[in-house]
Amino acid sequence: MHAVQTPAQRQERPMPPSLDQLRQHLRAMILPLGFSGFWYQGIPHHARQNYNAPCRSQLFTPAALRRPVATLASSSQVQSLQRLYLSRVARQDPNFEQSLDLSSPHRYCLDPAVAPQAARLFLNHDVTSVLSWPLPSFGLSAWSGRFILLSTQQRDSTTKEELEQTLRQGQALLLDSHRTSFNPYRQSRLFNPTAIEVLKMAALGFHNHEIAERLHITARGVEYHMESLRNKLGAANRANLIHIAHQFELF
Repeated sequence: MHAVQTPAQRQERPMPPSLDQLRQHLRAMILPLGFSGFWYQGIPHHARQNYNAPCRSQLFTPAALRRPVATLASSSQVQSLQRLYLSRVARQDPNFEQSLDLSSPHRYCLDPAVAPQAARLFLNHDVTSVLSWPLPSFGLSAWSGRFILLSTQQRDSTTKEELEQTLRQGQALLLDSHRTSFNPYRQSRLFNPTAIEVLKMAALGFHNHEIAERLHITARGVEYHMESLRNKLGAANRANLIHIAHQFELF
Protein backbone atom coordinates (compact mmCIF):
# COMPACT_ATOMS: atom_id res chain seq x y z
CA MET A 1 0.00 0.00 0.00
CA HIS A 2 1.11 3.53 -0.70
CA ALA A 3 1.51 5.84 2.25
CA VAL A 4 -0.92 8.75 2.25
CA GLN A 5 0.87 12.09 2.14
CA THR A 6 -0.12 14.84 4.47
CA PRO A 7 -0.85 18.31 2.98
CA ALA A 8 2.53 19.51 4.26
CA GLN A 9 4.27 16.67 2.44
CA ARG A 10 2.60 17.34 -0.87
CA GLN A 11 4.61 19.54 -3.18
CA GLU A 12 2.74 22.76 -3.68
CA ARG A 13 2.39 24.08 -7.21
CA PRO A 14 4.45 27.27 -7.53
CA MET A 15 2.51 30.48 -7.90
CA PRO A 16 2.71 32.02 -11.38
CA PRO A 17 4.69 35.25 -11.63
CA SER A 18 2.71 38.44 -11.22
CA LEU A 19 2.31 40.88 -14.09
CA ASP A 20 4.67 43.26 -12.34
CA GLN A 21 7.30 40.53 -12.07
CA LEU A 22 6.84 39.73 -15.75
CA ARG A 23 7.12 43.42 -16.60
CA GLN A 24 10.52 43.57 -14.90
CA HIS A 25 11.64 40.36 -16.60
CA LEU A 26 10.60 41.63 -20.02
CA ARG A 27 12.43 44.89 -19.42
CA ALA A 28 15.60 42.92 -18.69
CA MET A 29 15.10 40.98 -21.93
CA ILE A 30 14.16 43.81 -24.28
CA LEU A 31 15.90 46.97 -23.11
CA PRO A 32 19.46 45.65 -23.82
CA LEU A 33 18.40 45.26 -27.46
CA GLY A 34 18.35 49.04 -27.88
CA PHE A 35 14.82 49.96 -26.78
CA SER A 36 13.99 52.42 -24.04
CA GLY A 37 10.49 51.07 -23.39
CA PHE A 38 7.61 49.05 -24.79
CA TRP A 39 4.02 48.05 -24.42
CA TYR A 40 2.44 44.72 -25.28
CA GLN A 41 -1.19 44.33 -26.30
CA GLY A 42 -3.61 41.68 -27.48
CA ILE A 43 -5.16 42.63 -30.84
CA PRO A 44 -8.15 40.93 -32.53
CA HIS A 45 -7.53 39.39 -35.91
CA HIS A 46 -8.82 41.51 -38.80
CA ALA A 47 -8.44 44.64 -36.65
CA ARG A 48 -7.07 46.64 -39.56
CA GLN A 49 -9.96 45.66 -41.83
CA ASN A 50 -12.45 46.55 -39.11
CA TYR A 51 -10.73 49.89 -38.54
CA ASN A 52 -10.78 50.80 -42.23
CA ALA A 53 -14.34 49.66 -42.94
CA PRO A 54 -16.36 49.75 -39.70
CA CYS A 55 -19.90 48.42 -39.65
CA ARG A 56 -22.56 47.79 -37.00
CA SER A 57 -22.05 44.02 -37.01
CA GLN A 58 -18.43 44.27 -35.86
CA LEU A 59 -17.55 43.76 -32.21
CA PHE A 60 -14.65 46.24 -32.29
CA THR A 61 -15.38 49.77 -33.42
CA PRO A 62 -12.52 52.13 -34.32
CA ALA A 63 -12.95 53.79 -30.93
CA ALA A 64 -12.71 50.41 -29.17
CA LEU A 65 -9.48 49.63 -30.99
CA ARG A 66 -8.02 52.89 -29.67
CA ARG A 67 -8.59 51.97 -26.01
CA PRO A 68 -5.66 50.84 -23.82
CA VAL A 69 -7.07 47.43 -22.91
CA ALA A 70 -5.46 43.97 -22.79
CA THR A 71 -2.09 45.69 -22.47
CA LEU A 72 1.06 45.87 -20.35
CA ALA A 73 3.54 48.77 -20.43
CA SER A 74 7.18 48.59 -19.40
CA SER A 75 6.79 51.49 -16.93
CA SER A 76 4.28 54.01 -15.64
CA GLN A 77 5.85 56.63 -17.92
CA VAL A 78 5.37 54.43 -20.97
CA GLN A 79 1.81 53.68 -19.87
CA SER A 80 1.09 57.41 -19.72
CA LEU A 81 2.63 57.89 -23.18
CA GLN A 82 0.50 55.05 -24.56
CA ARG A 83 -2.69 56.57 -23.15
CA LEU A 84 -1.82 60.00 -24.52
CA TYR A 85 -1.13 58.54 -27.93
CA LEU A 86 -4.34 56.50 -28.06
CA SER A 87 -6.61 59.23 -26.72
CA ARG A 88 -5.18 62.29 -28.51
CA VAL A 89 -3.13 61.22 -31.51
CA ALA A 90 -4.06 57.76 -32.86
CA ARG A 91 -7.26 58.88 -34.57
CA GLN A 92 -5.35 61.26 -36.87
CA ASP A 93 -2.15 59.21 -37.12
CA PRO A 94 -1.72 57.04 -40.26
CA ASN A 95 0.74 54.89 -38.30
CA PHE A 96 -1.98 53.58 -36.01
CA GLU A 97 -4.01 51.98 -38.78
CA GLN A 98 -0.87 50.42 -40.26
CA SER A 99 0.18 49.05 -36.87
CA LEU A 100 -3.07 47.04 -36.75
CA ASP A 101 -1.80 44.93 -39.65
CA LEU A 102 -0.68 41.74 -37.92
CA SER A 103 1.05 40.29 -40.96
CA SER A 104 4.36 42.14 -40.64
CA PRO A 105 6.28 44.66 -38.48
CA HIS A 106 5.79 48.37 -39.08
CA ARG A 107 8.15 51.22 -38.25
CA TYR A 108 6.27 54.40 -37.46
CA CYS A 109 6.89 57.37 -39.73
CA LEU A 110 7.72 60.28 -37.44
CA ASP A 111 8.19 62.79 -40.22
CA PRO A 112 6.45 66.02 -39.09
CA ALA A 113 5.19 66.54 -42.64
CA VAL A 114 3.44 63.13 -42.63
CA ALA A 115 2.48 62.50 -38.99
CA PRO A 116 2.90 65.82 -37.17
CA GLN A 117 1.02 64.93 -33.97
CA ALA A 118 2.76 61.58 -33.53
CA ALA A 119 6.15 63.13 -34.26
CA ARG A 120 5.58 65.87 -31.71
CA LEU A 121 4.30 63.53 -28.99
CA PHE A 122 7.04 60.93 -29.27
CA LEU A 123 9.87 63.41 -29.75
CA ASN A 124 8.68 65.33 -26.71
CA HIS A 125 9.19 62.09 -24.79
CA ASP A 126 12.68 61.58 -26.30
CA VAL A 127 11.45 58.72 -28.47
CA THR A 128 12.96 58.87 -31.94
CA SER A 129 11.87 55.45 -33.24
CA VAL A 130 8.66 53.43 -32.77
CA LEU A 131 8.40 49.86 -34.03
CA SER A 132 5.22 47.75 -34.08
CA TRP A 133 6.03 44.04 -33.98
CA PRO A 134 3.09 41.59 -34.27
CA LEU A 135 3.45 38.02 -33.05
CA PRO A 136 0.79 35.76 -34.55
CA SER A 137 0.53 32.49 -32.66
CA PHE A 138 -0.89 29.16 -33.77
CA GLY A 139 -2.32 28.83 -30.27
CA LEU A 140 -4.47 31.95 -30.70
CA SER A 141 -7.35 31.49 -33.12
CA ALA A 142 -9.02 34.90 -32.85
CA TRP A 143 -6.36 37.35 -31.65
CA SER A 144 -2.63 37.94 -31.60
CA GLY A 145 -0.09 39.79 -29.52
CA ARG A 146 1.83 42.89 -30.57
CA PHE A 147 4.76 44.76 -29.07
CA ILE A 148 5.17 48.49 -29.58
CA LEU A 149 8.90 49.13 -29.10
CA LEU A 150 10.23 52.60 -28.27
CA SER A 151 13.79 53.66 -28.94
CA THR A 152 15.94 56.73 -28.43
CA GLN A 153 18.13 55.60 -31.34
CA GLN A 154 17.44 56.15 -35.02
CA ARG A 155 18.53 52.64 -35.94
CA ASP A 156 18.41 49.37 -34.05
CA SER A 157 21.61 47.33 -33.92
CA THR A 158 19.68 44.15 -33.13
CA THR A 159 19.10 41.67 -35.95
CA LYS A 160 15.55 40.85 -36.98
CA GLU A 161 16.03 37.21 -36.01
CA GLU A 162 17.33 38.08 -32.53
CA LEU A 163 14.49 40.52 -31.90
CA GLU A 164 11.84 38.07 -33.15
CA GLN A 165 13.16 35.32 -30.91
CA THR A 166 13.30 37.57 -27.85
CA LEU A 167 9.79 38.92 -28.38
CA ARG A 168 8.36 35.44 -28.91
CA GLN A 169 9.95 34.33 -25.65
CA GLY A 170 8.46 37.37 -23.94
CA GLN A 171 4.99 36.70 -25.33
CA ALA A 172 5.19 33.06 -24.26
CA LEU A 173 5.94 34.15 -20.68
CA LEU A 174 2.96 36.51 -20.65
CA LEU A 175 0.47 34.11 -22.16
CA ASP A 176 1.61 31.13 -20.13
CA SER A 177 0.35 32.60 -16.87
CA HIS A 178 -1.80 35.63 -17.80
CA ARG A 179 -3.41 34.73 -21.11
CA THR A 180 -6.83 36.09 -20.15
CA SER A 181 -5.34 39.49 -19.28
CA PHE A 182 -4.38 40.01 -22.92
CA ASN A 183 -7.46 38.58 -24.61
CA PRO A 184 -9.13 41.66 -26.18
CA TYR A 185 -12.48 39.84 -26.34
CA ARG A 186 -12.41 39.40 -22.56
CA GLN A 187 -10.82 42.70 -21.55
CA SER A 188 -12.79 45.08 -23.78
CA ARG A 189 -16.02 44.54 -21.80
CA LEU A 190 -17.91 43.58 -24.91
CA PHE A 191 -20.11 41.11 -23.07
CA ASN A 192 -22.28 41.19 -19.96
CA PRO A 193 -20.62 39.13 -17.17
CA THR A 194 -23.91 37.36 -16.47
CA ALA A 195 -24.23 36.47 -20.15
CA ILE A 196 -20.79 34.84 -20.01
CA GLU A 197 -21.83 32.80 -16.97
CA VAL A 198 -24.97 31.72 -18.84
CA LEU A 199 -22.81 30.71 -21.78
CA LYS A 200 -20.41 28.73 -19.59
CA MET A 201 -23.26 26.68 -18.15
CA ALA A 202 -24.83 26.18 -21.58
CA ALA A 203 -21.48 24.83 -22.81
CA LEU A 204 -21.54 22.34 -19.92
CA GLY A 205 -24.88 21.05 -21.13
CA PHE A 206 -27.26 22.70 -18.67
CA HIS A 207 -30.77 23.50 -19.87
CA ASN A 208 -32.17 27.00 -19.60
CA HIS A 209 -34.28 26.31 -16.51
CA GLU A 210 -31.26 24.77 -14.75
CA ILE A 211 -29.12 27.79 -15.61
CA ALA A 212 -31.86 30.09 -14.32
CA GLU A 213 -32.01 28.24 -10.99
CA ARG A 214 -28.26 28.28 -10.46
CA LEU A 215 -27.78 31.93 -11.42
CA HIS A 216 -30.96 33.11 -9.66
CA ILE A 217 -32.42 34.70 -12.76
CA THR A 218 -35.55 33.95 -14.77
CA ALA A 219 -35.69 31.54 -17.70
CA ARG A 220 -36.63 34.54 -19.84
CA GLY A 221 -33.43 36.23 -18.63
CA VAL A 222 -31.39 33.22 -19.76
CA GLU A 223 -33.04 33.37 -23.18
CA TYR A 224 -32.32 37.10 -23.39
CA HIS A 225 -28.62 36.65 -22.66
CA MET A 226 -28.29 33.78 -25.13
CA GLU A 227 -30.05 35.73 -27.85
CA SER A 228 -27.89 38.79 -27.18
CA LEU A 229 -24.73 36.70 -27.51
CA ARG A 230 -25.96 35.04 -30.70
CA ASN A 231 -26.59 38.46 -32.25
CA LYS A 232 -23.21 39.87 -31.18
CA LEU A 233 -21.25 36.86 -32.37
CA GLY A 234 -23.32 36.15 -35.47
CA ALA A 235 -24.10 32.63 -34.31
CA ALA A 236 -26.71 30.53 -36.10
CA ASN A 237 -27.74 28.47 -33.08
CA ARG A 238 -26.73 27.38 -29.58
CA ALA A 239 -24.05 24.93 -30.71
CA ASN A 240 -22.55 27.46 -33.12
CA LEU A 241 -22.55 30.08 -30.37
CA ILE A 242 -20.57 27.80 -28.04
CA HIS A 243 -18.11 27.01 -30.84
CA ILE A 244 -17.47 30.71 -31.56
CA ALA A 245 -17.14 31.46 -27.85
CA HIS A 246 -14.45 28.79 -27.57
CA GLN A 247 -12.57 30.38 -30.48
CA PHE A 248 -12.68 33.78 -28.76
CA GLU A 249 -11.71 32.14 -25.44
CA LEU A 250 -14.65 33.74 -23.64
CA PHE A 251 -14.54 31.05 -20.94
